[in-house]
Amino acid sequence: MLPHVKKNHPGHKDRGPDIKECTMGKTVSKLILLMITGIFFLPVVTFGEMDMDYTDDGFRIKTDDYWIEFGGTLMWDVDSAGDVFRDAEDDDDAWQTHSELRRARLNIKAKIADNWKAKLQVEFAEDDASDRVKDAYVKYSGWQIMDILIGQDKEPFGLEAMTSSKNLSFIERSMVSDAFKPGRNIGILLNGNMDNLIWQVGVYEAQDREDDGDTYAVSGRLAVVPWKTDTGFFHLGMSGSYRDFDGEEFEIKESAEIHTADNIIYSDEIDTDHLLLYGIETAFCMGPLSFQAEYMLADISANEKDDDVAFDGYYLSASWFLTGETRPFGNGVWERVKPESAYGAWELVTRYSCLDAAENGQGTSADTYTLGVNWHINSHVRVMTDYMHLWLTDESTDTKTTGDAVSFRVQCVF
Repeated sequence: MLPHVKKNHPGHKDRGPDIKECTMGKTVSKLILLMITGIFFLPVVTFGEMDMDYTDDGFRIKTDDYWIEFGGTLMWDVDSAGDVFRDAEDDDDAWQTHSELRRARLNIKAKIADNWKAKLQVEFAEDDASDRVKDAYVKYSGWQIMDILIGQDKEPFGLEAMTSSKNLSFIERSMVSDAFKPGRNIGILLNGNMDNLIWQVGVYEAQDREDDGDTYAVSGRLAVVPWKTDTGFFHLGMSGSYRDFDGEEFEIKESAEIHTADNIIYSDEIDTDHLLLYGIETAFCMGPLSFQAEYMLADISANEKDDDVAFDGYYLSASWFLTGETRPFGNGVWERVKPESAYGAWELVTRYSCLDAAENGQGTSADTYTLGVNWHINSHVRVMTDYMHLWLTDESTDTKTTGDAVSFRVQCVF
C-alpha cells in the first residue's frame, strides 16, 4: 500500500511507517473524527420507537426517522509457501505454513437525518493500533448532481482497490493494486453517479511525516459503463492521484500476493518531492463469464532530478461461475455474489499479474499466475482456495527464482 516512508531491509515484513516515527497529528485527527462520527449516531438510539430487522448488510434497528445498522466481516487464512517468498537470508528451503485472522471488522452505519448518513468501521485483527479505525465519515446526498463525504474513507483509485475485500474473487489483491493504491485517508470527497457515468474527486491528508506537518494528496476516478443488460456489462475507467512527499522517502515493499510472506518485491529508496499515480481499468461481464484488467504507473519526481524514476505493473483476470450466476456490479465496483441454488455457487478464477519495481540496478520485479476456486455457500459465507506460481527477478544480483504457494480462506460476512 502506497506510500512507505521508512527505511527497511528488502525482506523486512513491516508494511508501513513505525508508530514511533509518526507524528501525533494524524492520530489526533482520527480521534476527533471518531468522536464527531459517534455523535451523529446518537439520534438513532435515543429517539422514537424502535423496530428490528436483518438485511444483507447487517442487523438494523429502526425508528420512524432514523436507522442504525450493525454488521461485520471475519476472514481466516492459511498460507503455505516455498522459500522464495521469504527473506533471502533464510537458509531453510522447506515450505512454511502460517495461519492468521486476516480481517475482523465491525461496521456501524446509520441514517442520521434526511439525506445524511454516517459510517464507522473498526479493525480488530491488525497489530498496528494506529490503523484500527478504517472508515469514519459523514455523507450528505441531498444534491442531485453529487454527494459529499467528509471523514476517513478510501481514496478513489482503481477498480480492484475500490472493490471491498469481501467481494474480490481472489484472496489477495494483485501486486500492482496493493503497491500503488493510496488506501484510506482523512479528507473530503465529491462523488457523482449519473446513469452510466461515475466520477469521484477528493483532497486528503496523505501521510505522516517525521518532522512537523502533514503532506496532502488529490485523487480522482472517472468510469463509464457504455453497455449494460441484466446479465452483462462493459466498464471503462481511469484514475489519477497527485501526492506531495516534501522530501520523504518513497519505497515499494510487497509480498507477492501472499500476505504472510516477506516483502520480496522492493524498489530503491528515493527521496521524493512528489508522486503522480495513473491508472486505467476495464471490466466485461456476459452471463457467468467476467474479465477484468488494470494498468498502473507511479511517476516519481525525486529531490535530485537524476533520480527521477517510474514504476509500473498490470494484471489480467477472469472468472467463470460453473453454477450459472452472474457476478454483480454496481456504482463502479464489484458487489457481493448471491447464489441462486441452495447448494451455493461455484466459481473458477485465474489471474496473471506483474509488478516492475526494478530500476538502475536496484530492486526486483515479479510475475505471478494464480488459479483459484471459490465456493459461495450463501451470500454471507464463502470458502476460497488460490494456487500461485511466482517468477522473481532481483536486479541487484541479476538472479531469477521461481516458487509456488497455496492460500486458503474462510470468510463470513454478517
